[in-house]
Amino acid sequence: MTTPRPRDRRRRRSLVLAAAGATAAVILVLGISGTLSSWTSAIITNDDNTVEAAQSLVLQETGPGNVVCTSTDGGGSGNSATCSTIDKYGGTAVPLGPGDHQTVTVSLENTGTGSGALTLAPGSCVTSAGSPSASADLCDVATVTVACTTPSTVDTTATPVALSALAQLSVVTTLAAGESTDCTFDVALPASASPQVGGQVATQPLVWTLS
Repeated sequence: MTTPRPRDRRRRRSLVLAAAGATAAVILVLGISGTLSSWTSAIITNDDNTVEAAQSLVLQETGPGNVVCTSTDGGGSGNSATCSTIDKYGGTAVPLGPGDHQTVTVSLENTGTGSGALTLAPGSCVTSAGSPSASADLCDVATVTVACTTPSTVDTTATPVALSALAQLSVVTTLAAGESTDCTFDVALPASASPQVGGQVATQPLVWTLS
């Protein structure tokens, strides 16, 4: 039997110690790997992030024949539109003779989410056609009255005014969201009207504002 030399014994001992150290390291890593893995990922969830748009006012007008115009019809992000399809003075299909009148009722509704005051501002009345030498102006002769239903208290039927004298109705009413009012316009040609206005056409813009 050969006796191991001291150098061989030291080599085997080193190999045994190295193997034992490697095994211990593996065991140590396995033992703490769960803890170390929790340090490599940190998470916070914000589960309640909100934003709110401001309240808005949107005005909708409905005229004869259920013609509807809305302030947002102008397109884009605007809230102003021109509505040529609703003629509150009744149009020219049936010209007025002395003593005649015609009425048109429109409905104004706040289809937005806020509450606002409804006003009506008339523009300048302009006369066209008729006799070039006429000494009378239809804008000064034809009269108009306005009457709006609850919640409005506007009713000018007792005091008709010439189209050219129609003043701004500073507050027709206050409309809450979803609330509406019906306004009736009555345009008349007085029985005393001069033949000088014959054939004339009066045109006047009317601007509704909800603010």
